[in-house]
This record gives sequence, structure tokens and C-alpha cells, in this order.
Amino acid sequence: MKKRARLLALLLALVMIVTAFAACGNDGNEPDSTTTAPQSGDGTTGPDDTTPDTTTPGTDLDLEGYNFTIVGNGDVFPEENEDGGYKSQTEQQLADELMALEERLGITIEAVEFSNTNVLEQVTSAAMGGIKIGDLLWLHQQEYWPAAKANALLPLDGQELTDAGLNYQDETRWYQPAVEWTQLFDHPWGLRVASEYVAVPTGYFITFNKELCASAGYDNMYDLVRNGEWTWDVYRDIAGKTTKDTDGDGVNDIWGTGATAWGNEAVTNGVQFIGEVDGKWQMTIDSEAGIEALQFLLDLNYSDGTRWDASSGECREGFANGVVTFNWANMGHINGPTEAVFNSEHDYGIIPMPKGPNATEYASMTDNNNAFVIQAANKDLDKVVPIMNEWALIVNDTESYLDILNDGRCRTEDDMEMMVDYIIPNYTLNMGKMTQDIWYIVDYDQEASGIIATISYLGWTPQQAIEAHRDKLNA
Repeated sequence: MKKRARLLALLLALVMIVTAFAACGNDGNEPDSTTTAPQSGDGTTGPDDTTPDTTTPGTDLDLEGYNFTIVGNGDVFPEENEDGGYKSQTEQQLADELMALEERLGITIEAVEFSNTNVLEQVTSAAMGGIKIGDLLWLHQQEYWPAAKANALLPLDGQELTDAGLNYQDETRWYQPAVEWTQLFDHPWGLRVASEYVAVPTGYFITFNKELCASAGYDNMYDLVRNGEWTWDVYRDIAGKTTKDTDGDGVNDIWGTGATAWGNEAVTNGVQFIGEVDGKWQMTIDSEAGIEALQFLLDLNYSDGTRWDASSGECREGFANGVVTFNWANMGHINGPTEAVFNSEHDYGIIPMPKGPNATEYASMTDNNNAFVIQAANKDLDKVVPIMNEWALIVNDTESYLDILNDGRCRTEDDMEMMVDYIIPNYTLNMGKMTQDIWYIVDYDQEASGIIATISYLGWTPQQAIEAHRDKLNA
């Protein structure tokens, strides 16, 4: 790898940690946020995951001297200390594997930054000029979907990439739960990897206080999940029974709910805030199931009086100290000893988000799904795709990405089971964050409160919020 790739690695890795582990764009200190989950084969023509492997560069392919550039994402590069040494043995191992790949193919792999802070503007401007920014671009869905609509990107199932040898459905190379959620306009657009080197993306889940749940009569939360009985009603029952004023001063000392998922709870009823209706993207949260979901949002955050009205950081500290029953979290909130929840004084457990009456399975909801995309202006596909296919075998591993769960964040085998069987596979994207303008209406901005904020913090009814925002959203 080029030296400047290593110098950039620390900065870019820190950026990637936020995007991969956090609820992406929200650290929990501000409010966050009836389409079914896309299937990788729906509306596509790409090869399936049983296609024979034909991706190893052949002897007739000359890659010598090619500089393979990855723009905007450093988490696929080894992280270094200030003295130039690697942060850990794992980072050293990644460096060794990448160097071996460079030597074997006769290439260099380089990390590059976007030159414009407005990434979408840079990508669309480059498209108009036929300019290649890099071989792989790391974009947020609010960037790659508008860029795709502007014909600036290549669809993963398109003829050009397929002919070049890309199989986006190859789970040995690409992390499928996230890839599937890049689909829009009848095509998938982005690639994602996960391994011992690159954190597996998840949405929200629940960390819970076992002792407090048992005091409410629920001593085996894991079996509730396994039996499909972990529902909104059970959640509200436990939260209500464990919210208590223990010293009689009129102020609750124990709270049922601490940090929340900032509106993502609504999608646990098998609905989305927006969806495609008769070829147009419109509000879909106004369906019967959607209104049920917004009512749960109102009950959880406002009406039941069981949520601690404090900052997210204070709520997580409270959970760690044993005075909060349920903490809505993502992987970043249990990511090692620097996180309050990870250091909880009690033996916390992990379960998925509860499901609503209209849901058929549990969901791990996120409002961010960054991915690697390929520009339509890239005329080096005959080299880029073979290199990608070899590189992906290093940074993606369907087995080793689970190793991170063994660092103490999952305290029991039950917690590990919940992650592996119910949380990680059910990665779900909140489609309300399709563009920034749409997200302001769904969520919140500084000038006018959106659907989530008016319900969660102003106590509006679902119908009030829908009537106030439907026309703006549909427009």
C-alpha cells in the first residue's frame, strides 16, 4: 500500500467506526428516526451466489502497475499509531494480507479523500465531465441513490459489471444483508464487507437489566424472543412495572426506558415511513399498521411516562448503574471498554427490538447504510473488478466477522445467539432517510419538527403528525 494510505488510515478509520457502529449520523443526543425488505434477487439480472468462481485474475490479464483507489473509507485499511506502528495485531495482519495482494497482482492500493465536502455534488459533477474520482467510492444512501438517479453510478446487476466478472450476490465476498438494502430503482447499487477487520453493520437492539425484568415477572427474556413473544405489549408492561419512585420524593429513581432508537422503533411493525406506491414514493406510515407504529412511538416516549427524559449519555450511564431497565443500542454503544454500557455493573442481556402486531419477524433498524459504489465514468472495469474480487476475499469473511462478539460485549451464549440469529441477519434500513429533505420531514430539523419529533417530544397523536406532514412528504 502507498504510504499516504497509511497516513490517512487513522482519520478515515475513525470516520468509519462512527458510520459502521453508531446509528450513523446520530450519536443519540438528538432525535433520530409499507415496504418489505428488498430481496437480493428481486428485479435484478445479476448472477446468483451459486455462479462458479471465475474471478481470480488469469494469466492473460495484465494488472501490473495499476493503482486501485478507494475513496472516502479507511476502515478497510490498517489503522496505525502516531509512531507509524499498527494499532493491534489484527491491524498488522490486515496490512500483511494487503501487501501480499499488492505483490501478487503487481498493484498498489491507495486510500483517497473526497476533495469536496459536498460529496454528492462532487460525484454528480464528475459524472457530467466523465471524470473518474476513484475505483470504489464510499457513499451514504442519501448520496448514492440521488447519484444513481443522475446516471452517475453503475448498477451492480448491470451488463457492464456482470461482463467484467462482478457477482454482487457472492456472500464470500460481499456482506449480503447490507447489499440488499442498497436496492432502489429496480437495481442494487452498493457493496459492503464485514470481517475481523471491518465491523459488521447492525441496526438497533435492546440491552436489558435482567434483575429489573425479573422483578416485573419476566425472568427469561431470551425465551420470549425464541417463542416470538417479545412484543410491544410485553415491553410496555415491563417498562411500566419497573418505573418506580423508590424513596417517596415524587421523582422516579428507576426508569423503564433510557436511551431510545429515535423513531426507528416504528419500523418494528413491518412498515416504513415512505414507500413506492403506483410508481411514486409517498408516505406509507399513514397505513393502519403505520398508525399502530406511531402510537407505540407515542406511548414509549411520551404517554406511558416510563422514559427517562435525560440525555442519551446520561441514560446509558444510568443503565450501566442499574437504574434503567431497557436501553436501545447499536453496536457502537457496546464497542469495548470505553463505552458505558459495555462496563455495566450488572450482568446485562441483549435481545432484538420488540415487534409489533403486524410484524412477522424481528428487525434491527438503522437509518444509515453506507456502501462502496462504482462510477459510470470508470472505464477500467477490466482491471478494477478482478482486483475487487481478490481484495474482497481479504476484507469480507462470513465467519470471522462474528469474532468481535467474543470481546465481552456478549456476556452469555444467549446474547451471542440473539446477535447471530435475530439481530445481525435482520438488518433493516429506514427508507425515510432516502434524501436529506425527506429525512427532515420524517425526523426533525432546526426549523420545523418532523413526524418523529412531534410525536415523541411534543405528544402529537399519530393522526395529527400525519396530517401535518403528509402533503410535504408526498411532494
